[in-house]
Amino acid sequence: MVASTRPIPVTYLAQRSITILRKEGPTRLVRRIMDCLQSHRLVYGNKNCAELLMPICEVELEFKEITAADGDEIDELTAADEWHIPKSFTLRRLEEGEHIYIAKHKGRIVASVSIVTKDKFRDPFSIREFNIAPNEAYYWRGFCVPAFRGRGIVPVILTYSMKEMALKYGRNNALALILTANKSSLRMLSKIGFVKVGRGGFFEIFGFSFHYLWGREAFKETRQRFLIQKT
Repeated sequence: MVASTRPIPVTYLAQRSITILRKEGPTRLVRRIMDCLQSHRLVYGNKNCAELLMPICEVELEFKEITAADGDEIDELTAADEWHIPKSFTLRRLEEGEHIYIAKHKGRIVASVSIVTKDKFRDPFSIREFNIAPNEAYYWRGFCVPAFRGRGIVPVILTYSMKEMALKYGRNNALALILTANKSSLRMLSKIGFVKVGRGGFFEIFGFSFHYLWGREAFKETRQRFLIQKT
């Protein structure tokens, strides 16, 4: 989906709704609107990253923040990444200043997390821009390889990277966007000190996407809390 910043003809939306209402009835209009719901996420935050205690993990791990020069590890990360994000994307984000931490067990990458600290970035899942305060960091692209899930690895790599970002880079406030239906991730974040600070998402109707962001502490530097884009 490619977004446009052209003015939105509100009359078009009204006329389109009236047309569907007349031809298909109110029930179908509501159903058409509900079918267009796309993505709704909870915003979770943690303001005490420097003081976090490392959770217990069943696996012995070593951690590393990789750079664009770590070609072999980027290749391994690309092969293991459950999001199937290409190597070119990872390299570009590293060159733009994104932080990527990996966890290894016996020399093998078993988990990773990416952290955004740019003052403005475009989230590929929310399909919109967010602003980040100087003390904030956005955590995304976290995963653990299937064979090692359920052993406490993701909470550990998250906690390690959050402490590192706070102590080395002054980013003591962590933010994450989690799908409302992803109960396991929401429970995991709660166990390591995250709390719900807001909600964000978008839905599409008749060729337009409607974006919203609620919560004062949810990306507080993002001034545009509601916007409409042509898709």
